[in-house]
Amino acid sequence: MNDRLRMLREDMKLSRAAFGDKLGVSGDVINNLERGRVEIKEHIVKLICAEYSVNEEWLRNGTEPMYVQPDAFSLDDFVKSKGATGLELEIVKTYFELDPQIRKAAMDHFKRRLAAAVAADPALLVPDSEEELEAQCPPVDTGNASGVDAG
Repeated sequence: MNDRLRMLREDMKLSRAAFGDKLGVSGDVINNLERGRVEIKEHIVKLICAEYSVNEEWLRNGTEPMYVQPDAFSLDDFVKSKGATGLELEIVKTYFELDPQIRKAAMDHFKRRLAAAVAADPALLVPDSEEELEAQCPPVDTGNASGVDAG
């Protein structure tokens, strides 16, 4: 743990004094901890992890990652930002709680039903704007070697 403490401090490009300052200890204390002259007490481990967003498992045992990984995405926030109702949010959450094979079967079912609906009424795919049309219809390769009409 002493070596990892030094690695952490060096990764943050901090002097022993600057690193210790946020913890309320001197640079000499950090020096003694890094060199193993003093045992790293429980409250210091907790303080280091809290102050520097360090993964406690990494500091104690070397288990990666070094830093606590922030949540990159909040489904709740995303769905709410799109104006979803509480019911819609629960439907999305419930979908992801399903067994993956059941989700695949549901997706296959919806794809078949949507394909049938579009086959019956192609106007369902008409985009609302020129930008949507361009996004949905990539340029057609006119040099089609198969001889099949791309249009």
